[in-house]
Amino acid sequence: MVRTTQAEHGRVERRQRAAVEIQNMLADVYRGFVAWASLYGDGHYEQEQRERVTDLMDRLSNGYLARSMWLEPGARKRIEVFIEKSEDLYSRFCADIEVRGYARARKRMANRVSRQLRSQRKAAESSLKSDPEDPLPRWPARLRRF
Repeated sequence: MVRTTQAEHGRVERRQRAAVEIQNMLADVYRGFVAWASLYGDGHYEQEQRERVTDLMDRLSNGYLARSMWLEPGARKRIEVFIEKSEDLYSRFCADIEVRGYARARKRMANRVSRQLRSQRKAAESSLKSDPEDPLPRWPARLRRF
């Protein structure tokens, strides 16, 4: 019984640690997009921020895969939707910058990040916070006596 309790406690701690780490990565990607969409000026800083967003998205994708086993299916789905939306917005922003230039694309980027990516991040973070403490199904009370 003591080993089972310790094992369950270890699973709960790993799940909580994974949730916190993923929340931090989600926030980093979102902040990276916000910073990229709010730069004043063209050229050097825009390219640096674009590369930073690429690195943050890679970190989230790789970090999520390593931690996803500790999450509930609903939380995993919302995080995957955030990752997909981030990748889609990144591609669209890069294409828009190539066509229109950063200065002209910036306002559209800021609006889309605020409107689309923020809601996806909030949904993913909310599902991580509401993830049950004990990821394993519980036996009904009447069956636990035996």
